[in-house]
Amino acid sequence: MPKAQPYPVPHVGRATFLPPPFACSWTNGSLNSANVHIIGELDIATTPQLQRTLLEPQLQAQLVVLDMREVAFIDASGVHAIVNASLRARRIGHRLVLLRGGLDVDRVFSLTGSSSDVEIVDLDPRLTLAGEHP
Repeated sequence: MPKAQPYPVPHVGRATFLPPPFACSWTNGSLNSANVHIIGELDIATTPQLQRTLLEPQLQAQLVVLDMREVAFIDASGVHAIVNASLRARRIGHRLVLLRGGLDVDRVFSLTGSSSDVEIVDLDPRLTLAGEHP
């Protein structure tokens, strides 16, 4: 999946770059997995959309892969929602795995002390998400 690029916003004398609009979606993978993809800023305004998006795949699939690679910003409400989803998954014998986001995203998980509460992995560029075909 191509990386989303910020789009320029005209400003007096120079261009200012904003992150792409928030989007969150999921697809079925293979072997009882699901892939959830997030783009943009995950904050108090957009976290409810992530929570709604995670409900169905977490009920259907034993493994949910949450792709954080295009998250431009995350606040404590986003981290809280992800940690809760991870704990819910473990309680029923399922897994929620995060594909590592950028340094700023990692920093928020570290600063909130939540890094050990979620399973964060790096995606080997030679591989695809569970069930996707190149």
